Amino acid sequence: MPRLPPGGRDELRAREPLPRPLNPRRHLRPRRPGVLRVTTLAGAIADVARQLAPAHLVGVAAAYRKQPGYSGAAAAKVCDVLPGPHRPVLSELHDVWAAEPDTPGIALAVGLEGAAAMESTSDRTAVEVVVTGPNSPAAPVRLTSEVVRRLIDDAKSRVMLVSYAAYQLDSVIKALDRAVDERGVTVQLLLESAAHLDGGGGAHAYAKYQVYEWPPHERVPPEAKLHAKAVIVDGRDVLLTSANMTNAAYSKNIELGVLCRGGTTASHVQQHFDGLIGTGVLKSVAS
Repeated sequence: MPRLPPGGRDELRAREPLPRPLNPRRHLRPRRPGVLRVTTLAGAIADVARQLAPAHLVGVAAAYRKQPGYSGAAAAKVCDVLPGPHRPVLSELHDVWAAEPDTPGIALAVGLEGAAAMESTSDRTAVEVVVTGPNSPAAPVRLTSEVVRRLIDDAKSRVMLVSYAAYQLDSVIKALDRAVDERGVTVQLLLESAAHLDGGGGAHAYAKYQVYEWPPHERVPPEAKLHAKAVIVDGRDVLLTSANMTNAAYSKNIELGVLCRGGTTASHVQQHFDGLIGTGVLKSVAS
């Protein structure tokens, strides 16, 4: 057999491609260009524990205990114990689990149970009064427009705005656009009707958002209205307010609301509206 010249083996070795990891992250969902999210297993578990109600956590933890490790079938079995609208809560955790498929399901179960226990003992919600209108000599309060912009600017993954109408709010629309374009935030508008949507710059002002309405012909009773107003951010913070998403309500009228930060209040409100979307009460408006 021919022999390699001195140093030939080193040259061949240098040309060999680097070995690829045995478990490429092929199961992970693609991220939006320019948006980097780094989630650990512990962080994903904590997020799930924060977003799901205690009764749902019990069922999910029990389902994880039966799974020896990650597989598509194992993830599906766990999702099956949740109502349809709540299943997306597990997506991030399953993405991370797919990258560490040898992690036994019992480890996730124990992690969820521990995180849930901590949530239940540290459910501290900071509450602030939020107003629009004339100043008063009462305790310090915060303006609705200021609070809404700050909430949107702090959003990392999701903003849901619930309002009877939405129009003439350039500053809020700009804040929402920054959240979508720069941080990959999902924005959802839940309205009485798409007819009550006017971005000041036309319908295209809302083209980047998911818009839902309560179809009038499907209401029981027929005269019912979507009269709730809320701004929910990342299932963590929520503004419950009398103010519609309009310039008058955010800067002129006398309006009153409360801002709840932390705890489980925001996630419970979020789950309520997710349920209305999941069951078809609120329907997507085609752009």
